[in-house]
Amino acid sequence: MVSYLEEKLENGMQHRLRAGAVGLASHSDYGFITILLQSSPGLEVMRHHDDAWTAVPAVSGALHVHVGDTLEVLSNGQLKSLVHRAILNPDESRISIASIHGLSVDEKVRCAQEELVSEQSPEMYRGSSFHDFLGFLASNIDSYKRSIESLKIHHRDE
Repeated sequence: MVSYLEEKLENGMQHRLRAGAVGLASHSDYGFITILLQSSPGLEVMRHHDDAWTAVPAVSGALHVHVGDTLEVLSNGQLKSLVHRAILNPDESRISIASIHGLSVDEKVRCAQEELVSEQSPEMYRGSSFHDFLGFLASNIDSYKRSIESLKIHHRDE
């Protein structure tokens, strides 16, 4: 899988964002990974096992690495993307710098290895690209839905 990822990420894209004094609704990032630096508390992550929110302490100079939807699809659901949000603190300004890494705009993301798909563990997600993700956002602007939920393949025994 390493050589597969090297090739795909080498031809991929990176977005850098800087945000100040802004809260963000709960979401997961589309990309492969996100590297985040925050100046003060406000980041909260959702635990996978119970859907509870946990505050992430702001440690000076610490980088947070978030698994994105692309890595969840590539791993056939073995790695889960991180649902997170940013809470505003009216008493303290907050700056976040994020570097989001992903595949090229039109590269279709699918499970990366045949070994991850079997009769007991079928493919869990349809292929999708960043371009498809942008279309999903445009058509779901008024309601919060995670794009990865729209990619799930529903099998008869579910």
